[in-house]
Amino acid sequence: MARPFEMEDWYIEAIGLMVRNGLSLKQAAIELEKPITSEQAEVILRRRSFNKVLWEERNRYFASLGNDPNFKKESVIGKLLVLAQKLEDEGKADKAADSLFKAAKIAGFVGPESTVSVFGELSAKDLDSIREKISQTQPIRVN
Repeated sequence: MARPFEMEDWYIEAIGLMVRNGLSLKQAAIELEKPITSEQAEVILRRRSFNKVLWEERNRYFASLGNDPNFKKESVIGKLLVLAQKLEDEGKADKAADSLFKAAKIAGFVGPESTVSVFGELSAKDLDSIREKISQTQPIRVN
């Protein structure tokens, strides 16, 4: 009879390293001084319970990134610019241009964000006041 899968303590640490540092399970195991074979890593990675914990840790990590007070529009734009430069350095000009275009959209240089409002900084209250004044004026008659 097959032994049920047990989540060993080092697996949790390995999952943290995998998520935060982009390591494979085998690389994380080596870093934790728990070397495993490629076959052992494959068996562990096929386990639903391991994948559930991995999925949960990824979501926790992504949530922490999204909630970071330093995560702002400017940091996204900066990251896209760095990635665009790397792509350009690799000779992938079309992908670099796409990254630059995305950064421009986020910055508001392109797309609906770049449209100008004809009402400027008028609030809804200001617009209601203007409507009221217009409705009180006498209509102009054209003969």
